[in-house]
Formats: sequence, C-alpha cells, structure tokens
Amino acid sequence: MTLTEIASQLDRIADEEAIARLIYAYCTGIDTGQFDDTARLFERAAWFLNPQTPFQGTEAVSRFLWENVITYDGVPGTRHVVSNIRTDVADDRRSAVSRSYVIVYQTVPDAMPEIIFQGAYDDTFARTDGEWHFVERHIETDGTGDMSRHLKSAQPAGSSSL
Repeated sequence: MTLTEIASQLDRIADEEAIARLIYAYCTGIDTGQFDDTARLFERAAWFLNPQTPFQGTEAVSRFLWENVITYDGVPGTRHVVSNIRTDVADDRRSAVSRSYVIVYQTVPDAMPEIIFQGAYDDTFARTDGEWHFVERHIETDGTGDMSRHLKSAQPAGSSSL
C-alpha cells in the first residue's frame, strides 16, 4: 500500500468519525434537553419525522422540539442508543450517506424505564469548507411504545382516538 493510499484511507476514517459525531450530537442534544444545540445541526438541513413532515433549518427544528417534547426538570428522560452506523463517503469527500439504527429508552418520574421508539436514521451529509454537516435526516419508525410521556401530542398506550 502506498503512502497516498494510506493517507486516503485515513481521510475516509476521519470523515466517518466526524459524521458519527454529528449523529451522536443529535442524540445528546435531545437527551440533555439542549434542543437549540440539536436544532443548530439542521441550520442547512431538513429534518423529516416522516415523509410528509419536513422541518427546514434551525428555527423550525427548535420550535418543534420546544413545543412538542415533554421535559422533566429540563430533560426528556430519554437515552437515544445508536448502533450499526454505516457511512458511505463519496470519492470526492464532499458528500456522504449514512444509515444507523436507533432505540430510545425513557425513564421518567412515576414510571418504569421503557423502550419508547425503535427505528433508523437515514442521513445525507455534505462537507463545506472542510466541515461535515447534515443535509437531510429521515427518521424511519419500526415501532413505538408509550410516547405519551415524551411528546405532547402522543396518546397514552392502550388508548384509542375516535
């Protein structure tokens, strides 16, 4: 292996690590109640909770989080656990796509710890002036538990809306 090939592999590893840090920053921001920090990750990006509901930019994401996520002494009581991160960086190192799995646990007062969400993140990233940033995040839902202690609009488990 040549020095050029080694340098190229090291650049790719550095890119993948920088992208993983963005994925983790999203989770940490929500789990710690730092919703504005999470929203800043989408300054130049769209955040899709579902295919019909994109939130574009910092202000839209921040407003959604502050208006919809329930907090307990300033935090939502969640732990986003991300795994199986697979990132493909384009050969020119200006864009990348990533898919990761996520499970969200929640522990809140007067309730047992539980899994409230499982799914995947499908992300697109761009590299501008040497820095990676989100372009799009699509959240795919595989299953949900009782989200009524996490989102203001959620129905309690076992209830039905007519």
